[in-house]
Amino acid sequence: MFARKHRFSFKEGLPKRTKSFPSFNLRYGKNELGKARVAAVVSKRVHKHATARNAIKRRFLAHLEERLNKNRGLDLVFYIKKKALDVANLADEVESAVDFLEEI
Repeated sequence: MFARKHRFSFKEGLPKRTKSFPSFNLRYGKNELGKARVAAVVSKRVHKHATARNAIKRRFLAHLEERLNKNRGLDLVFYIKKKALDVANLADEVESAVDFLEEI
């Protein structure tokens, strides 16, 4: 789990730029804090039960935390789709998202 200083707050508004992946959509933008702030959103359309949505979110954020450089000033909001239930592809797609973010 990300530390509180690396969690994104929706009070400041959403990042404007978007990128779509098969298992999730990403909204991203730069911030001036010098550290990455991350949020993951799993809607009720993905799964009916809150415990299952939280498990999906934890699994996703664990994959992301292993690979993400937290010292870059980025705001990242991930909207997770139903395809993320397939665990095998999720780690690969998180890897491709991190590669995409390294190019920015």
